[in-house]
Amino acid sequence: MATPDKKRKRDSAAAESTHQIKLVNAEASDLPPIAATTVGVALPPLPFEPYTRPSPYDTTKKKRARPEYLLHGSNPRLDYEGREVPEDSQYHRYYVGIFDPATNSVSLHLAPKVHVTSAIRAHRQRDVEVLAKGSQFTYAESKVALGKAFGTRKAQSALTSREINKVDATDMDQSVSNAIIEQVEENTMNMPTTEELGRSMQDERPVPKHNAAASRVDEVYAREDIISEEEWNSIWVSDWVKNGAVNTKSTHVNKRAMQLIQGSAKGNTRELKMLKYIASLIDFYLFQQKGRGRVPPPSRAKTAFSAGNPTLVESFYNKFTETTSGQVKKDEQGKVRDNGDRYVVSPRLEQKVLYYLAVLCLMVDKFDVDIYDLKHDLNILPKELAQAFKEVGCSIRDIGKSQLATSKMTKAEAAQHKRAVLKIPLEFPPPPRKRTAAGGRR
Repeated sequence: MATPDKKRKRDSAAAESTHQIKLVNAEASDLPPIAATTVGVALPPLPFEPYTRPSPYDTTKKKRARPEYLLHGSNPRLDYEGREVPEDSQYHRYYVGIFDPATNSVSLHLAPKVHVTSAIRAHRQRDVEVLAKGSQFTYAESKVALGKAFGTRKAQSALTSREINKVDATDMDQSVSNAIIEQVEENTMNMPTTEELGRSMQDERPVPKHNAAASRVDEVYAREDIISEEEWNSIWVSDWVKNGAVNTKSTHVNKRAMQLIQGSAKGNTRELKMLKYIASLIDFYLFQQKGRGRVPPPSRAKTAFSAGNPTLVESFYNKFTETTSGQVKKDEQGKVRDNGDRYVVSPRLEQKVLYYLAVLCLMVDKFDVDIYDLKHDLNILPKELAQAFKEVGCSIRDIGKSQLATSKMTKAEAAQHKRAVLKIPLEFPPPPRKRTAAGGRR
């Protein structure tokens, strides 16, 4: 362990040695040490090459005696370049001291200061190509250049493959171009026109069977084409007439049935049976709407309708559902179980339900229907319900003055009511370019 006396002796010796170091100004050299600075750039461990060139700066109306110094280094992706800053060189001088232990002296060398910046090598190549082309790069070309420089191996391979397989039409032989054009014309010769496609879409709409050449509105649609005889014979309205009350889920049906019951019920049996069918069809529509088109098997659905008519339930499933086979799976015990058939109301069949409802409502209301209550019963937008009536040949109109006079509505209330009127000759709307299914499953 060193004693305090020995420690003081070493400190005094070191101090004496420090005072004996001599500072020497080194002579100017063509390749002096260079002081490099960076801002926002982390320099990797790269070898830098120094360069000199005649200085372009002239601060005293004469060229500076010493040259301008440059540094350059690069890796596969980036170029690093150091240049002198003339403004900084005018007011500051930087020195590098080199200590020589043999002579115990420090030689001071005047060191030019350079500022190092980085640049993407791909961008330099791009600039060269731009100058050669005489135009600017597009966004896609710039993206490809960046992908080649910084992309993964997989991305770079994809870019290379895309360039190899790229076809330049300007380099294509005229005979090849003509052959391609002829082939395209031949393949598109038998393609249907826009008008033909429109007619085809109209023919495929799930609209009930109709007579386009009818001379009267009551001859356009027939009840037998919508409600079969088996369905018709299964509908009974004696409970409505006997009780003098109607209690369905439909306000539209309840209002009209009560008006008919309070009148001559015997003469209105046909309309009452149609209204009971409409009430059951509305129940079915709401039932499938809850499941967004998915419905249980008929055996489980027969208690879901207020009409409680098994014949109608079975008929609705036959008309308005599609069947898909169930999946066979093993349960936890390893037993094979079949989920059975699945029943789905597709958007097209959902439209079919609305079209059948629209036609039956027209028959009950003498082909002039106020659709205000019906849109609430079906829980759909007025625009969707109005479109369903248009698809069966109706035009949508406001409440007329004569109807407003006989009703108890104000003008403000009447403005919310719309009428669907069936007129002849029939006019069906053109097929829309893009429209969601009526009923609104999106």
